[in-house]
Amino acid sequence: MPYIVTGSDVNVRSGPGTQYSKVGKLQKGETVDVVYLYDDNWAKIHYGTKSGFVSRKYIELDEHEKEAQSPLASSPKSFSFQSTLYTVWRVVKTVLIIGLILLALAFKEELMEIAFYLAVFMGIGALISFLIIKNGYWGAGIGLVVALVIVVRNIIDFDNAGVLFRFFLLVVYYVFSFPFYVLNQLQYILSEPWRYCFKSHGTSDATNRVLRPILEAMKIILYIALIPLRAFNAVYFNIVVHGLTELYDLFLEVLVPCSDKEGASGFWRWLLMLPWRILRYPVFHGFLTLLECIIWTIIDIIYPAITLYHGTDLTAGQSITGSRHRNKSLDWKSGTFLASQSSWGGIGVYFAASRKVAFSYAHDPYRLSDRDPIILVCRVSPGRIINYSLAPWYVFNAAGQNGHPPTINRFADNHHFMTGEWWNERGGYWEYCLFDWQNRYNQPWRIRPIYVYNSRTRIIQHIKGGMAHWLFKF
Repeated sequence: MPYIVTGSDVNVRSGPGTQYSKVGKLQKGETVDVVYLYDDNWAKIHYGTKSGFVSRKYIELDEHEKEAQSPLASSPKSFSFQSTLYTVWRVVKTVLIIGLILLALAFKEELMEIAFYLAVFMGIGALISFLIIKNGYWGAGIGLVVALVIVVRNIIDFDNAGVLFRFFLLVVYYVFSFPFYVLNQLQYILSEPWRYCFKSHGTSDATNRVLRPILEAMKIILYIALIPLRAFNAVYFNIVVHGLTELYDLFLEVLVPCSDKEGASGFWRWLLMLPWRILRYPVFHGFLTLLECIIWTIIDIIYPAITLYHGTDLTAGQSITGSRHRNKSLDWKSGTFLASQSSWGGIGVYFAASRKVAFSYAHDPYRLSDRDPIILVCRVSPGRIINYSLAPWYVFNAAGQNGHPPTINRFADNHHFMTGEWWNERGGYWEYCLFDWQNRYNQPWRIRPIYVYNSRTRIIQHIKGGMAHWLFKF
């Protein structure tokens, strides 16, 4: 909108205020185009090929523009829209400032503690550095780093801010992971697309003897066809999901160690052992985790794996996934799966293809030994699977509430099946049992936990000391 300069030698500045630098000058009577008028008496202008800011008291609307405007429409629509945006931004800025003030009042003790650490360590560092090298900036910088380490250590607490932080991570992961969850389910469905036709034993034993080798041959074709999808899922779940969640566990062990010898019992021991914890957890065990993730990714592509879910309680979940070499509170069972003596589908380790099913098992009061139901999210290589509906009648009949598990395990061993699959009619879902009547899965390679979800706290569970390696036993 054309305006006329009314003053002489009007300074053009780089921003709306006298504190900004001068970028040009305007002469009296010169015409400029005003882009935006600020409430604090400044205007953004275009003059020639340049732009800048001038005080509104030195410019006035061109006479022709005054005549062209009606009393009800003093500016173009674009100008009104910009003014509206500016007003909205001022309101938002005011709300943010009020919110920050309220947060500061709510956490005034924590902020005072942070200010205390910063003042003390930066002051001491600056004084020592000045006395030794006549330069206090180096010492103040070192003091700042030390103070920030202590502040972070105090903030990341398992029951307070750490919970909020992990909840935020979970929300981000939950939204981000949905398409990958769909791809995992797609791989699961396409690996046996005929699965849903065999929910019950509707064919004779003679027919099943013919069907089993035909379906095994079709699995070979699907094995080749699904290599790209299998590789994509393997990279995502092994490297991205497990790698990042385990690195989070290891970094948290640096800040909040579980071992008294490494600093859990006192601040000065915590500070003294800080370099050791950095080398041991994120560096050494982080490298082993990354190496293990790459190895499992390659194995998953060759030896198909899918993501399955196991419901249990936190005590069992920590024992299964934790490392007793790094967390002395765990017993000899850590890093192991113990075979279930269930009478449903055989003796072994049980999984579900649905998170909802695993949740239902985790919330079963008869199975819990503590108040935290959890689900273990695992990469499982099931090997050769026998659908009980395609097995002989006596095997199908051995499953269920009053079944005979050793019959199922014996049939599987004799015919080299590694996993049983059946449709739970009562619940309406598929279940899996990795056969293990000799308890061979104390150190399994076919079952690799990638993270633990706590259903009570609704966050990904931190495993103290970090999760056990499934290749490197230390």
